[in-house]
Amino acid sequence: MANISRKSNIVSIAKTVPAKLPRTKKSTQKKVQSTQNVAAARILAVGLVLVGLSLSHLAQGIELVTGSGPIGSWSMAIGIDLGFIALELAMLTAPIDLRAKLNIYAGPAIIGTLAASALMNAFAFASHATGQMVYPAIALGCAIPALIFALTKTAATLAFHQK
Repeated sequence: MANISRKSNIVSIAKTVPAKLPRTKKSTQKKVQSTQNVAAARILAVGLVLVGLSLSHLAQGIELVTGSGPIGSWSMAIGIDLGFIALELAMLTAPIDLRAKLNIYAGPAIIGTLAASALMNAFAFASHATGQMVYPAIALGCAIPALIFALTKTAATLAFHQK
């Protein structure tokens, strides 16, 4: 028999895979969102510690001013501090077309509850201070609700920001 040589029509192709695929816009956005969520959670954790501190001092201030018992003063403290946090979260998550309507009620309520919280925190801080230390105690009491507000707004903005 004759040797017939057959040529193969199969060509081998070298497999080359890039070491790292370039990121797509979607994967970059997911990574940014994940990073923002981690930052938001950490900021919120700091805010929650301050809320606990504020509630304690706020309840103490309310009890000193009104003479109410622990249940009444803690209930009012929770209503004040968690009220402004809830209202601010509602404002940040509301559809844009509703924000102006919500702001009619929520805006003054946020300002009022922040002011009440600052005053009662300042009163509680100052009640334990003596002499010139009363002034820094008042400043610290006023700073706590302002910081809670800033931390809440920052964390919520990071967490709810979607592109």
